[in-house]
Amino acid sequence: MFVRFAGAVVVIALIALAGIRLEQRNLELRRAVGLQHYRLEVLERRHALHRLKVQQLGAPARMIESLEFGELQVVAAVRTD
Repeated sequence: MFVRFAGAVVVIALIALAGIRLEQRNLELRRAVGLQHYRLEVLERRHALHRLKVQQLGAPARMIESLEFGELQVVAAVRTD
């Protein structure tokens, strides 16, 4: 009688330990996914900033080309200091 009870307790304890281990693994994976999402956002932001910088650096060449072809008119900027 005691052997059956002890066996049942051991089986229940092993099932509980397995469940705890699965929950820990699930939590580790969620943390990893969250970190990857954060890194992706950082990379997307950095990519957007680099694209903006490229556009800004390329703008003078396009403006000169437009001026040469008469597609763009020059207007004097007014400073308000």
